[in-house]
Amino acid sequence: MSSRSSRLQLKLSGDNARLGGLYASDIARLIDGVERAIRRAASQLVGRMPGAPGRLPKAAVNAARLRLTDIREGSVVLQFELPVAQAIAEPSEQESLDLDDSDLGESALRVVMDVLSGSQIGFTEAAAALSQLAEDLDIGERYDALAFFQLGGLPHKAVLDRPVRERLAAAVQRPNRHDDEGALVGILYEVDFEKSSARLRTPFGSSVAVYFGDDHAQAIKETLRESSRLQGRVTYNTTTSAVLSVDLTDITLTEQLMMPCVGEFWATKTLEELAKAQSVSAVESIEELRDDTISIEEADAFMAALEL
Repeated sequence: MSSRSSRLQLKLSGDNARLGGLYASDIARLIDGVERAIRRAASQLVGRMPGAPGRLPKAAVNAARLRLTDIREGSVVLQFELPVAQAIAEPSEQESLDLDDSDLGESALRVVMDVLSGSQIGFTEAAAALSQLAEDLDIGERYDALAFFQLGGLPHKAVLDRPVRERLAAAVQRPNRHDDEGALVGILYEVDFEKSSARLRTPFGSSVAVYFGDDHAQAIKETLRESSRLQGRVTYNTTTSAVLSVDLTDITLTEQLMMPCVGEFWATKTLEELAKAQSVSAVESIEELRDDTISIEEADAFMAALEL
């Protein structure tokens, strides 16, 4: 396997894209947004389904660890080195591409650039990350464009400008459906009473936006970080069936399963005590259990087999 590494060059253009006029926070957003897009593309390349809950595969995270190697003046140019080619973890049954021994970081970067150019439409999470990057940098307004150059091997170029920003924004929009009487169970956290919003961590590990009115603020305080049942208008992503949000109409604490103490668990009870605890009466005669659909001979044979 080759130990070479590929390079990525990013060129931000426009009147504001010059040293002295460029916000440091925009540089941070740019780097974070590009790494996020590469991570999402790499995750799908190794078989992770879009929208799946939980952490991203470690291989995908490592594939997006860009190293800054150069900054040039003029229209700001940043140059990065991708991780050295490495073996890729065995993909799942839902793998999207057969990567063989190719470098995951380089392959993921190529996917990102293909998404930008419009030749790749199957990587929805990478498209969403690029769409968010365009929004964060306000491409087409604050900056004219962000150009991607993949150097080393076969050179590749793609540009994020206003038309691409609009195309990506339209591509990541997903039709939603609503359940006006839906219910969710989970633990509330990150409550913002000024914005009347919170997050709900579901038993499956996903995070759902929660919106509530002033009349539910006190109930939110009382159930914060407790297992709760939320009732209201639940919004789902039609494509993935993922829960997106709930507009709250009612909230209650869920009952906690109580474990008996150790002594009670191992205590021996009589038949009468067990019957009383279950609110049932003991059978006085085995004849009471007889099934009318069988003959007397069959019943006698059954009883004989049980030696009763």
